Amino acid sequence: MGRLAGHAAGVGRAATMSLFAELKRRNVFRVGIAYVVAAWLLLQLTEVLTELLELSTDIGKIVIILLIVGFVPALIFAWAFEMTPEGLKREREVDRDRSITRQTGRKLDFTIIGMLVLVAAYFFWESRISGRSEPQPQPLPEVAGQVATPAPAVGVETAATQPDQRKSIVVLPFINMSNDPDQEFFSDGLSEEILNALVKIEGLRVISRTSAFAFKGKDLPIPEIAGQLGVSYVLEGSVRKAGNDVRITAQLIEAESDSHLWSEGYSRSLENVFEIQEEISLAIADQLHVALGERRQDSRPTDNIEAYQLFLRGRHLYQARGADNVRRAVDVLKQAVALDPEFADAWANLAGASAVHGFQANEGHEALFEQGRESARRAIAIDPGNGFGHGVLGLLHMRNLEWESASSELDRAIELNPNETNSLLWKGILLCALGYPSEALRHFEQAETVDPVWPLLQNWLSSAYGTRGDIQSMSKVIEKAEQMSWGFQPSIHTWYWLLKGDLDRAEEAWAATDIDNIGTDVLARTTIAALRDPAQSEQSTATLLANEALSSYTTLVTYLWVVGATDEAIAALLKEAENKRGLRVVSNLSTVWNAYNRDQLADPGLPGLFERIGMADYWRRHGDPEFCRVDGDRIECGPP
Repeated sequence: MGRLAGHAAGVGRAATMSLFAELKRRNVFRVGIAYVVAAWLLLQLTEVLTELLELSTDIGKIVIILLIVGFVPALIFAWAFEMTPEGLKREREVDRDRSITRQTGRKLDFTIIGMLVLVAAYFFWESRISGRSEPQPQPLPEVAGQVATPAPAVGVETAATQPDQRKSIVVLPFINMSNDPDQEFFSDGLSEEILNALVKIEGLRVISRTSAFAFKGKDLPIPEIAGQLGVSYVLEGSVRKAGNDVRITAQLIEAESDSHLWSEGYSRSLENVFEIQEEISLAIADQLHVALGERRQDSRPTDNIEAYQLFLRGRHLYQARGADNVRRAVDVLKQAVALDPEFADAWANLAGASAVHGFQANEGHEALFEQGRESARRAIAIDPGNGFGHGVLGLLHMRNLEWESASSELDRAIELNPNETNSLLWKGILLCALGYPSEALRHFEQAETVDPVWPLLQNWLSSAYGTRGDIQSMSKVIEKAEQMSWGFQPSIHTWYWLLKGDLDRAEEAWAATDIDNIGTDVLARTTIAALRDPAQSEQSTATLLANEALSSYTTLVTYLWVVGATDEAIAALLKEAENKRGLRVVSNLSTVWNAYNRDQLADPGLPGLFERIGMADYWRRHGDPEFCRVDGDRIECGPP
């Protein structure tokens, strides 16, 4: 029995070896290898053609299925048929002595080597060349309120350049590669969503949207962009959307060497767009050797893709600013929350758009502010961790001069997202209004580390420095402003030249600002005339009051305070408070605190103003402002 079993085993091994040798002789292995390599190349070609011709991504899936199904028949065909000098014949019909399988095998070897060379060339092109040949975005028409590209910042040292840059990144706006320019909102929106995902990575400094999008449509070298923003890495990419299919490419670039560290392409249906965003953020975290911070269990903001697209469009309009854009943003975001009433981010952005629209509107603003307040509360009720919802609610409390509630909500917003620059800016503005410029500067400077070229932030930085009389720091902001190609209003210069005592240049800057804002420079020139000749102060005040209608956008407070008409300025502030235009009160209080005409803080009418608008009560709970002393009911203000 033992010999019989051994003999059977030997026969089995011989049969196996014989089968292996026959498979090899008939070139079945070579055909299988050639099939796999050729299939991979065909898939790459399909991907390129699908993107180029904007075909459905389903075509790629069909090709994959056909290739898988065809693999086994190809091996069977290689086994059953043989190539001969007379053509293709069944293997059993070929005389072994006349078989040319050896020659056929060599030809297959050369074919496989040739295809592998193509594969190696493709990988080289993908990793080294593809990213550099990505079509550059063409300059777009400027939208009202949109930040344009700053010129190179030469020699200006900002807070953004101070911290360790090794773990810092900017997400540039992804290029819209779709044929429809109206899809710009989608590519911009995805860029911002990826940015928001990266913000959650602990230890990674991510430049905010405002500064990142300042470079939209500008063909600047990557190292130059990175140098202006003070970052070590740049993420760029493109988005092509066709119907329900989306193709996203992304590439991570090391700024110093301008070399590509990572690149990837994603072809998915629209329903999987959230997964792409997550995959990109995970890939970048891996490349930069940082860990993702705590994320929510469900990272999908909504399951309704139509609501998500409306949200991206509405947020795009809201962030573009301009009265018409913001009005349309409110309408579009209302549609988004109607489709998904549990979409917290859509509610938060509806709150923000409603608040901005209300601030711009001369009529119906009260209803818009109420809509904003309710939308913010709805966002927070759905998602208590929605920082932007808390921030907008804080802004609306500020509008009502509810100082305590505003401060609390803004603190909560910053706690939830320490680098959300809107909340940092708003908290800084609140502190400026309350007379705490040093504390305000800490918030402004923190915001600047992630938003170094935001014009509005730079304006408020200059204002806070002006309140402290820090002309040297103001000059640095001025220098930076002059190096920006667009976005800084001449108002950033006005207080600087006033504090320097140069009335000619102050008048020039102020007149330019007023022409931009209200279409005439009569108020600015009237004010400066009174400064040149104090004897004209009474006449200048009368002229200003007679032209009050011109200041409907800004109020007369600043002009009146500068000419020394303190009673009239205080009356104008109280009028705005009574008309529930609290944000205008907040904005104009920075004029009262400014170092220029600081002696006017001793005006006997100011304590009554501070009591009526609730600032005195806030001081009693939180401590004296920098230029007032509060002792019970007694308030004394003036130079420290």
